[in-house]
Amino acid sequence: MRSRKKNLEATYVRRRRESWVDHESKIAADSRNGFQQGVVTGMIGMAVAGLTGGRVTPALRPAPRLLPSLEDAYGSRIPPAELKQMQEECAAQGTSLHDRIMDRCGWPQIPMDGKLFISHQDALLMGGGVQAPAGYANHVIFRRPELCRSCETKLCVEMCSGQAITRGEEGVPALIARKCVYCGACLWNCQADGADAQGNIEFKAGAGGLHSTLN
Repeated sequence: MRSRKKNLEATYVRRRRESWVDHESKIAADSRNGFQQGVVTGMIGMAVAGLTGGRVTPALRPAPRLLPSLEDAYGSRIPPAELKQMQEECAAQGTSLHDRIMDRCGWPQIPMDGKLFISHQDALLMGGGVQAPAGYANHVIFRRPELCRSCETKLCVEMCSGQAITRGEEGVPALIARKCVYCGACLWNCQADGADAQGNIEFKAGAGGLHSTLN
């Protein structure tokens, strides 16, 4: 388990953190800080962040109040000594404290039956799709097909979390738009030789959303 986690960190997480996508996503997140003070302030903050390339962004205001501690939240239901023991046991076993507390408070368990309660990614892998109107252009574009043909690894296919990118005709990957969950994994894993720092993939705004009546 530890080796798999290290491999994930080395081949996926690290590459994601070092990519231009992560840098741009942080700028986008910071540019929205102004909305804490109102719509007008938020719009101005986004405009300033865009004009300065993210060098100037609104300051993030601290949260007005902190979440209550476990003792404050569950003190009336679970004695402090028992709650502390539960925390220690879950930490030692590597299990979820949340589940333990919910069980202790009498919440019914929801079985993962693979039919009623499944993850969104499982729904995609079982044949479901992201609801998107027909007739819209693909939002994932392979800019220079000749680079895709010469790319041996085709990591965009391997790393696609929704199996939305497949090995298409003549060596150029093909997109199944209804399966795309907009995760961006194809962007920061593109290894096409000859592509610039942003890879050979252009990721545009797409129609549809993750919650689909198809699933």
